[in-house]
Amino acid sequence: MSRTRLAAVFIPLLVTGTEAAFAGTPPSGGAVTTDHAAQLSQSFSELHAVSQWSVTLSEMADKRAKSDLVKNYARTIVNANPNLDAKLVSVAQKQGIDIGPPDPQTEEGKSLNERMKAEEVLLGSLEGDAFDKEYMALVTNTQQSVLNLLKASKGSAKDPEVKQLIGELTTTVQTRLKTAQDIMSKIYGNRI
Repeated sequence: MSRTRLAAVFIPLLVTGTEAAFAGTPPSGGAVTTDHAAQLSQSFSELHAVSQWSVTLSEMADKRAKSDLVKNYARTIVNANPNLDAKLVSVAQKQGIDIGPPDPQTEEGKSLNERMKAEEVLLGSLEGDAFDKEYMALVTNTQQSVLNLLKASKGSAKDPEVKQLIGELTTTVQTRLKTAQDIMSKIYGNRI
């Protein structure tokens, strides 16, 4: 599967999951309807799964990448994502939102699980320079999409804690995107 195909598959996952998670968060002290709670539970569960999965891919990058720049970037993800994920879980708990693994019985859960497995298989088949390029292209494309979504979602979030989380995530993603773009420039240079 090509990098472009995988990015096209992976990016909508983050856009859809994150948008649903943040756009409908009730105002502080507001009641969460059953349907709304189920939607937030699914969205937060997907975000939680993707956060953990990105750590898995970054651990793989630490072993398979050729470039020290890529390895260092991956280590940053491995070290930072657990803290960001813990904040996501904390906000979910305070909002009364259950977080669990994606439900393989739903189309969304099945799709998410299949895409995560496919990306792991693809990246697991690569080493060195090929791995570097594939991993960083996925990271760069995904960070840009997530950043755009977070910026759009901040205005629709009502709960102050959710807004703060979105702000923290936006700052983190902006920093990661800049770093990833710099690494891509150094890895690719004037090559494809």
